[in-house]
Amino acid sequence: MRRANRWIHIVLVVATIACAWLTATKLHVSGDLSTLLPNSGEARGLARWMRAFGVRDPVLVLVRGDLPDEVARVSDGVAAALRRAPSIARVVDRAPAAWALSDPTLAWAYAGPDARARLAGIVTPEGMRARLLDTRALLLAPAGDDDLQAWIARDPLRLSQAPWESPGELAAGIRASPGGAFVADEGRARLVVAEPYGSAFSSSDARAVVDDVERAMAEAARPGVTTELTGGHAVARATEQMLRRDLAVSGALSIALASLAFVVTFRRTRALVAVLPPLALGTLWTTGLAALLPAGLSAVAIAFAAVVVGVGVDTGVHVYAALLDARRAGHAGAKAAREARAATWRPTLTAAVVAAVAFGSLALSGLRAMQELGLLCGAGELLTAVAILLVTPEIGAWLERGPPPPARPSRWVEWVAQIASSRPRAYAALAASAVPIVVLAAVGWPRPADALVAVRPHRLAPLVAEAHVQALFGGGSGQWIVLNADADEERAREKADRVAEALVPMMRDGAIDGFDALATFAPSAGTQRARLAERDALDLPGRRDALESALRDVGFDLEACAPALDAFAHPVSEPLPPPEPRRDVDDALSWLHARHVARDGAGTLVATYVRPKGNPPADARARAAILAADPRSDITGFDAIDRVLRQALARDLAVIGGVVLVVVAVAMRIALRSARQAFVAIATLACEMGVVGLAMRVLAVKWHIYDALVLPVLFGVTVDESMFLLHAAQERSIQDAVRAQAPLVAATALTTAAGFVALVACRFDGLRDLGAVGAIGVLAGLGAALVVVPSAMRAFGTAAPISK
Repeated sequence: MRRANRWIHIVLVVATIACAWLTATKLHVSGDLSTLLPNSGEARGLARWMRAFGVRDPVLVLVRGDLPDEVARVSDGVAAALRRAPSIARVVDRAPAAWALSDPTLAWAYAGPDARARLAGIVTPEGMRARLLDTRALLLAPAGDDDLQAWIARDPLRLSQAPWESPGELAAGIRASPGGAFVADEGRARLVVAEPYGSAFSSSDARAVVDDVERAMAEAARPGVTTELTGGHAVARATEQMLRRDLAVSGALSIALASLAFVVTFRRTRALVAVLPPLALGTLWTTGLAALLPAGLSAVAIAFAAVVVGVGVDTGVHVYAALLDARRAGHAGAKAAREARAATWRPTLTAAVVAAVAFGSLALSGLRAMQELGLLCGAGELLTAVAILLVTPEIGAWLERGPPPPARPSRWVEWVAQIASSRPRAYAALAASAVPIVVLAAVGWPRPADALVAVRPHRLAPLVAEAHVQALFGGGSGQWIVLNADADEERAREKADRVAEALVPMMRDGAIDGFDALATFAPSAGTQRARLAERDALDLPGRRDALESALRDVGFDLEACAPALDAFAHPVSEPLPPPEPRRDVDDALSWLHARHVARDGAGTLVATYVRPKGNPPADARARAAILAADPRSDITGFDAIDRVLRQALARDLAVIGGVVLVVVAVAMRIALRSARQAFVAIATLACEMGVVGLAMRVLAVKWHIYDALVLPVLFGVTVDESMFLLHAAQERSIQDAVRAQAPLVAATALTTAAGFVALVACRFDGLRDLGAVGAIGVLAGLGAALVVVPSAMRAFGTAAPISK
C-alpha cells in the first residue's frame, strides 16, 4: 500500500511539473472568431470565409482631419512608412489604374453589363460621331500632349476607357476612379490599404503587423490629423489582448471573491490554507490540458479558469467541514484526515461527476468555443475535487491540532430551519416557490437579443475604426458575403463573375445598395471570352466603314487613325491577361485579389460582397438573382447567420438540457437511493429556472446563445445543494440537516457564484452575460434548495421527524 501511494505521489508530481511547463510555454489565446460560430448552414460559410480570408485580410488605416492637404500629407507619410515595414507586402493608397489595352476592341473583355451596353451604343453611327466630338474637344484642351495624341490615334472612340468611366466599388461602398485615391468627406478623410505577409490568426504575425502599422502612424503624425487602424490583424490582436486581460482578471477576481465568500460563510480563515493549494493544483492541471488545444483558447473558453476556481471550492467546503466534525468527535492527525475523507468522498465525487457531466454536455453543442468551455470546466471540476480530497484533509489536520471550534449555527440558519417547522408553513413555502414559475409562464421567457451571437466586442478600437470607415465610405454590418467555390480557381472565378453580372441590374433597380466583386477589375478568362463573343456579335469588321466615315466627318486624319481602323477590321479574339499580382511592387490588383480570392483545404473560394437594402422583398429578389447565377452560391454574413443561430440554440438547448436532466435524475436516484427525494432535487431546478427567467427580465440581461447554453449546465452545478441537504436528512431530522448543511451549501453556492460574478468584469460581451446568468442561476438554486428541500420533505414525509 505504501509503495502504491509512493507511485501515486510520483505520478502527481510529474503531471504537475508537465502541466506547469505546458501552461508557461504552450498556452495561448486564439483570435479566431470563427470558433464562436455554429458549424452549420450559413454560419459554416461565414466561418469558412473567416478562416480563409482572415489569413490575408488587408490592413486599413483611416486618416481624418479638418484640412484636406494635411490629411493627404499624413496619408502619404503612412503609406511611405508602411512600404518600409518588414511585415507589409504592399501598400495600396489608390484604386487600380485602367488597363493599357493594345487593342481598343478588348474593352469588351473588361466591361460589365452597363459598360457593354455603353460600348454597343458607342459603335453605332450616331454614337461614333458623338464620341468623336468629345474626343476632339479633349485633344484641343490645353492639357493635350504627345502621349494623349498617340493614344487617341489608336483609340479615337476611347473604347478602352468605357469599362472604367464609372467609379468601381472596391470595398463596402468605397469608390474611386481608376488610379485615384480613396477620399471621402471632401478630402477630409482618406484610406490607406496595406496587404500584410502574415496570417491574422497567428498571434506573432498579428502582433508584428500591428506594431509596424502603429509605428508608421506615429512617424506620419501631424497636429490636427487622426489615424485609426482596423482590419483582421488589428481585430485579432486587440481580441487576444482583451482575452488575455479577461483571463487574468476573471481568474484573480474569482479567487478573491471565492475566498471572501468562503471566509464569510465558513468563518474559518485558516481553512483557506488547506483549500487554496489543492484548488490551485487542480486548476493548474486543467490549464495544462487547455494548453494542448492546438488552435488556442477561444474567446468563450477562457471562462474556464474563473468557473473552475468557483466550483472547485465547493469540495473544499465539505471536506474541511467533515474534518472539523472529526476533530469534534475526538479524532486527531491522520485519523481525522481519514475520517473526513471517508465521510465526504462519495457525495463530493458524486456532485463533481454530475457537474462535470453537465459541463461536458456542452461538447454536444454546435459551437466549438462552447465545446472547449464545457470540456475544460468538466475536467477542472473533477481534477480540483480529486486534488482537494487528496491534499486538504492532511493540511487541515496539521492546521487543526488545537481544540476544534464549537458548532454554532448562524441566526439565518435557524430561520431557514423554521421554514419546515410545520406542514402549513411547508405548504406555504412550496406555494411561494412556485410563484416565479407561474409568473414566468404568464409573461414568457426573456426575448432573445437582436443578435444571438456576441462575436464582435464593439468597444474594441479596431471595430470602432471599422464603423468609422463604413460611415465615411459606405457599407455597414449588414453586408452579405457570397462565396463561390470550386477545386479549380478559374471555374470558381467564373461563377463569381456570373453572380456579379446578375447583381448589376439589382443595383440599377434599387434592390441592393451596391456590391464589390473581382469581376469589376479582373474578370476571369472565361468571362472575358464570353464578353468578346458578345462583341463579335456586333460585327465590328462590318462597322469599319462607318467608323471611317465618322472620322472623316468630324475631321480626324484617317492615316493617323489607321491602327483604330485596323482594330475594327481585325479585332483580337484572345484578351490580354491583366498584370499578375506581385509581392515586390505596390499593386492595387494584388489587394483586390487577396480580398476576393483565397484557398482552403477544399479548393478556391471567391468572395463577392453585397450591401442589401434590408428590405425583405428586395433582399429576396437579390438572393434569387444570386442563386439563379450560381445555385451553389453560399450567401452568408454576420447578420445573415441569425436564423442559423436560433436553430442551433433550439437544438443545443434540447439536446444538452435533456442529457443533463437525465444524468442528474439518474445520479440523484443512485446517490440518494430514493426516487421521491430525487424528484425533490429536480423540483428545485424548476424553481431555480423560474427565478432566473424573471431576474433576466428585470435586470435586462442580454439573452444570446452563450448564456443560454449555460442554463443546462446549472442543473448539474446547483443540484449539489439539494443533494447534500437530502443526503444529510437521511440520517437526521430535517432541522438538524438544515443546521448542519445550510452553512455549507451556502458557502458552496456563494463560491460558485463568485466564479461566475468574476466574469462580469470581462470586456468580452459574451462572457459578461454568461457570468451574469451563471451567478443568478447559482444564487437562485441556493434559495430554491434551502426552501423547497426542507418544505417538500416536511410536507410529504420523506425524512425523519422534525426535532424540537
